[in-house]
Amino acid sequence: MSDPPLPLIPRSASQAVSEALLDTPVVAINGARQVGKSTLAADVTADGFDSVTLDDRIQRIAAAGDPTAFVEDRSLGLVIDEVQRVPDLLLAIKATVDRDRRPGRFLLTGSTRLLSTPRISESLAGRIEIIDLWPLSQGEIGRRREGFVDALMEWRPTLRIDSDLRRGDYFERACVGGFPEAIVRTGRRREAWFTNYIVTVVDRLVEDVADIERVGAMPQLIRLAAARTGTELNVSSIARDLGIRAQTLAGYLNHLQTVFVIQLIPSWSRNLSSKVVRRPKLTMVDSGLAAHLLGVDADRLAAPDSPAGQLLESFVGMEIRKQLGWSTTRPAMSHFRDRDGAEVDIVLETRDGRVAGVEVKAASTLVSGDLAGLRLLERKLGPQFAGGVVLYTGRSYVPFGPKIAALPIEAVWAV
Repeated sequence: MSDPPLPLIPRSASQAVSEALLDTPVVAINGARQVGKSTLAADVTADGFDSVTLDDRIQRIAAAGDPTAFVEDRSLGLVIDEVQRVPDLLLAIKATVDRDRRPGRFLLTGSTRLLSTPRISESLAGRIEIIDLWPLSQGEIGRRREGFVDALMEWRPTLRIDSDLRRGDYFERACVGGFPEAIVRTGRRREAWFTNYIVTVVDRLVEDVADIERVGAMPQLIRLAAARTGTELNVSSIARDLGIRAQTLAGYLNHLQTVFVIQLIPSWSRNLSSKVVRRPKLTMVDSGLAAHLLGVDADRLAAPDSPAGQLLESFVGMEIRKQLGWSTTRPAMSHFRDRDGAEVDIVLETRDGRVAGVEVKAASTLVSGDLAGLRLLERKLGPQFAGGVVLYTGRSYVPFGPKIAALPIEAVWAV
């Protein structure tokens, strides 16, 4: 039986890409493999662009052999797919853009962070706009553009929703994740896709990104990262489990960020406490991939000893992270914890200093301690506290004061 065809799902990032092409010479769509970068590029450049992919061996040889000739003398704009496969092309693009700064000349896609090396960063500074494309959000899957982040930062009444979803429904969504190919598959076919995806990512990581000494350690590292998703990063602990030096591991984790397998969420502090824990939080970019690596499904997550809490936190955290790409308030995202035990899973801060907090709970009921971190932010920040929510698997909106409430997790994509 063949796999079902992929549905064409409009991406919320498409407006940002189209707008950037109107005033910027080079626009790049950055994201993990198989998130739909090429589809988005084709969608926003239906006319007026040539298109090449460097996954094609002949095109790759031509680009590497004479990068300047490859990008010059083109009457149309040029889409270059998987541009990281020939890094010297970026230097040739810089040179031709310096001679002709017309907007929309190049649309690049890349499965690694294009400006992750100083040489490339310096060469394209001021000439390029980079737009991250993540796996599909729950709103995109449901064909709607989410506004939860902006509603939270402005504490709008639209946050007050109830939900028909039950606890198991959230576990099911987290285990599917957001890769388009994974969404249209079920059971063994989805498992096979995830298995092959890991192999492909590791092979391409070694080929495109870095000279990795112990290639065989990478799949194990990815599994260890999945086991720790939603937790603070402890490099020494992971290095010990993997049997490598902590310094080496730090480099490997950087590579996994570069290819969008993991995200490190920085710690946040506004001098609220001298005991703030400075470790970043490790999060798998796709909760479906994490669930696959952990060998869990929705039924298994319902068990008392399951990793439901950390997997659900990762799922919700990445849903919020995706919305930052089209949010009008554009807050930065971090997490907070101090050594006295006060913590907030997600802290959002705008450039003008407004701060909102989000706690994620796998439970369908709440206890008073679930609000402690948000109460701390409210006390310490005063008028700069935009609001705080506990997202839980219950079904009702419950206020706990003027700017603190419990919301069903569905609010993240229903608002």
